Amino acid sequence: MNHLDVVRQLGFDAPARPEDEYGRVVPADFELLVQATPAGVFAGSVLLERPGALPVRSLEEFTRPTSMRIEDMELSLRSRDQRLWLPLHPEPGGMVPWGRSATDGVLLWDTTADDTADWTTVVTDDDFQLWLDLPFSAPEFVGRALLERPEGLPAFETIEEYEAGSFWKVADDMRATATVLSNPDIGAVEELVARIRNIGVPGIRQYARELVDRAAENTKKPDLMFPEDYLTVMREFPGGVIAGMRVFPVTRAAWLTEDPVFLQWGELEGKAFGWLALTSDPQEWRVAYIEPGGTSLTHLEDQTFASFLRRRLRGDNSLF
Repeated sequence: MNHLDVVRQLGFDAPARPEDEYGRVVPADFELLVQATPAGVFAGSVLLERPGALPVRSLEEFTRPTSMRIEDMELSLRSRDQRLWLPLHPEPGGMVPWGRSATDGVLLWDTTADDTADWTTVVTDDDFQLWLDLPFSAPEFVGRALLERPEGLPAFETIEEYEAGSFWKVADDMRATATVLSNPDIGAVEELVARIRNIGVPGIRQYARELVDRAAENTKKPDLMFPEDYLTVMREFPGGVIAGMRVFPVTRAAWLTEDPVFLQWGELEGKAFGWLALTSDPQEWRVAYIEPGGTSLTHLEDQTFASFLRRRLRGDNSLF
């Protein structure tokens, strides 16, 4: 899916591609999407950074309006003693913001690839504890949000239309999430799912479920051999970072040895995190981690996937 697909979905006229140096600094598809659409909100959830001039000539100039937000990200993460799996701009190869969500999250490019056309999307929540890793260009991300938006939600609104329209649904959804999260008896799975859904961009859940279905197809078995709390979360979370911990896409979870003993689902600071499968019932598996180099294994016998990640989201890293 490219910028022309998005423009057609919206019913706008796509201007002819100019013969200029598009794609040298940021992806050409993004620049052409910005050129073809007015300022506004896509699917009640996505807003694009709008460069002062096209094509973009300087990454420093492009990122200047979001530089304070990047500083906030870095300060927030450092205050929690967390590290990112990728740096942030202006570090070499750092992630670059290209938009934001209506719930105050940030949309960034993973700039690892040398060719800007191959840059993919990272989505954060508002306090940078959830980072979703998505293999989509900016236009494909917007296009998926349009296709998966709830019935009745406009495909596109100007800022004025959004403030008088979809803004109120977004505000209601955020209040509902806050009410759920304020429950002192909330379960770990419910808390994780509520926080992921609060990112509020249509299409993310659909993609996460595609990955779960793909993992099931790869096993050639009717049921995935994973704990149910993990599957419930991963039907919402397509992989990325939760509270500083890298959580693999469900398609990457794998046994570390030929003997099915340790099933890895993530990593942190060189430690391999997964489950110690001591029984044939995945519901009884508990979190374990292996030190770098395989020097030792620690079994957290009272921690499930969801309860362990919830502790980290709440700032409790005392288990290791």
